[in-house]
Amino acid sequence: MRARELTADDLLPYQRLTRLAFGGGPVTEQEARPFSPGLIPLGISSADLPGGADGVIAAGAQIRRDRITLGGGTADCGGIGGVAVHPAHRAGGLFGELMTAVIARCATEGMAFSMLYPANVAIYRALGYQIVSQVQKVQVPLLDLQRLRPVPGTHLEAVTAQSFERVHALYRELTAGDNGMLTREGPLFPTGHPGGTWEAVLLVGEDGTDRGYLSFTRTGGEEGIGLEVHEVLGRTREDRLALLRSLGTWSTVTEQVRIRVRAEDPLLDALPGGRTRMDPQLQPWVMVRVIDTAAALSARPAPAGLEGTLRLVVTDDTVPAGTARAAGEFVVRIADGRVVVDLEGAADGSDVGGVSGSVHLDVHAAALLLIGGRSIADAERLGLGARADAPARALLDTLLSGPRPAVMDQF
Repeated sequence: MRARELTADDLLPYQRLTRLAFGGGPVTEQEARPFSPGLIPLGISSADLPGGADGVIAAGAQIRRDRITLGGGTADCGGIGGVAVHPAHRAGGLFGELMTAVIARCATEGMAFSMLYPANVAIYRALGYQIVSQVQKVQVPLLDLQRLRPVPGTHLEAVTAQSFERVHALYRELTAGDNGMLTREGPLFPTGHPGGTWEAVLLVGEDGTDRGYLSFTRTGGEEGIGLEVHEVLGRTREDRLALLRSLGTWSTVTEQVRIRVRAEDPLLDALPGGRTRMDPQLQPWVMVRVIDTAAALSARPAPAGLEGTLRLVVTDDTVPAGTARAAGEFVVRIADGRVVVDLEGAADGSDVGGVSGSVHLDVHAAALLLIGGRSIADAERLGLGARADAPARALLDTLLSGPRPAVMDQF
């Protein structure tokens, strides 16, 4: 395989490749420096190809070292970005070669999943990625929020460099039970106030407890939208109402606000409704691939009282055998709030409540289900490869239940 990890000497050629692919200004010469911490850059040199040129990256991509939530647990996830092939080397199979190397490296790094936001769904689906969610935004008239009634017992505080960690702590706590949310850990996320145009306010209770926050950027007011709200998170519906009402105070200077929301976001239930609508801007799909089935299952805590054992068979014909650790026959044992997964034949022979039966999934059904919040019936309705014995179906569906996957960060 010709793909290799890129070095500091490759930074400028890779930047030229991505600017060529995605647009932007010219790349200025600078001293060679390492890629950003938390990233694994992979590429194929043009010089290694017939008719290639020195100093040119023919194909490249970056893997982010991220972690995502799994219904109260977390798992390592490779966020894929900056995938590009030079125009001189397209239509020659380099994309598939590069992405196979990316998937293999995710497996080597012990990642359970890989995630990306594709411009072309089909080319990634051919490599085992499956649509699991979509970034979502809504537009809300600020006058509607201004009419919300006051919520007693709370006040707002400006977020500063000294209080930013309180925001991060709330984010971790209030999204821990979600599926697919990035945990926003360093070095890819700032440990301090992001600065620039990012602003936030904290909602604090009478007892000094942090109740929630909203973060936003003041924009130029194009199309009457003067605020881009990154997120509104609160412990209770009343907390979310208080934060929404605070947004209404902007109605004297702008007309509407655009709010980024999660799938099944509880904020949607607190919005006044009426004139709220989905944002017409094109929002990216979120695609996920299972890299390691055992790691994906064992990272998730089991619901209290759920016990049982099932046999899980996952097939993956999208990449060469051994590229990832998604395919195999597994014994999945659930007890005492934990999930223990062994390759069939490698288990110690112990049993918890008897084997419920078997579940068979192709790699696309596995991606849809193991990220959480969907059922085997959902996979069947989509025409994915999924079938299960009734008891095993009920056991796996219960284990993977929860909110549908949501992702608010983009890369």
